[in-house]
Amino acid sequence: MRTTLTIQAVVVSVALVVAVLWAWQGAQDVVLDHWVANRPDLAEWAVRIAAIAAIALAQMMLAAFVAGRVYRRGILDSVLTVTAGIVFALASIGAVACGLAAR
Repeated sequence: MRTTLTIQAVVVSVALVVAVLWAWQGAQDVVLDHWVANRPDLAEWAVRIAAIAAIALAQMMLAAFVAGRVYRRGILDSVLTVTAGIVFALASIGAVACGLAAR
């Protein structure tokens, strides 16, 4: 059961990293193709900040599920997981704020 959870966490984390790299590189195309925005520069930053939130989520999943399974958990693992969670929360709020400001 734990091995299945670890494998799923790795697959989801790798998929998130690929999606983040695509979103960061193609932020302008995403905005121009799928978003009607008065300020496309802010909309582009909203996409990029959302990508930062997704990469923090992937790092949090790897630290919580994979590193804890492979290595003995310590204080550094907990600090890294909590820090990635805080970055995820702040970046999510920033992406929503930029998205709303771009309307």
